[in-house]
Amino acid sequence: MGSSYLSFLPCRLQMMEAICKHWEGPISLALYLSDAEAQQFLRYAQGSEVLMSRGNVGYHIVYKEGQFYPVNLLRNVAMQQVNTPYMFLSDIDFLPMYGLYEYLRKSVIHLDMANTKKALVVPAFETLRYRLSFPKSKAELLSQLDMGTLFTFRYHVWTKGHAPTNFAKWRTATTPYKVLWEADFEPYVMVRRDSPEYDRRFVGFGWNKVAHIMELDAQ
Repeated sequence: MGSSYLSFLPCRLQMMEAICKHWEGPISLALYLSDAEAQQFLRYAQGSEVLMSRGNVGYHIVYKEGQFYPVNLLRNVAMQQVNTPYMFLSDIDFLPMYGLYEYLRKSVIHLDMANTKKALVVPAFETLRYRLSFPKSKAELLSQLDMGTLFTFRYHVWTKGHAPTNFAKWRTATTPYKVLWEADFEPYVMVRRDSPEYDRRFVGFGWNKVAHIMELDAQ
């Protein structure tokens, strides 16, 4: 019962296909395109067996204007079109773990999210390599972390952004656990659809998710 929403760059069409293979739930996708790029995307989508087989992906085009990338405007456009009670706020760069959609559906009930204000943090990881055997289980993911083929997200450049997730506790956790907000925290979260939108004054790169997570915590 959750949607994933994504902002879009033209060079990442193939990533969209991969996400569809990992996430069977609805997707609300914001695309920032010129007229020509919109036509290019349409041709690509119509020629993609993966995308054409899906009836639960919404494409929302915002036409290019000005010199700055309006990242938070795009996020809000995608969020406004979500028609499920909950939404997983993600980016085009990320592949959800296999089964994440169903896991989040069950977590909604387990954590009584319908009657409480909670944001469910989904731990994020990254690889510095172009090719990676995608982990099919937590045990496999832990093995790749220990071997150094995977890292906690932005570990090398912005540790504070995800440190409050408490990866040391996550390693052995078998059920959700509580984490506390800290300055500069910018996790990927699932929230209720009536959660605050992003501040559209943020454009380009930097602080856009940090401000949003701060607002979520304040509420």
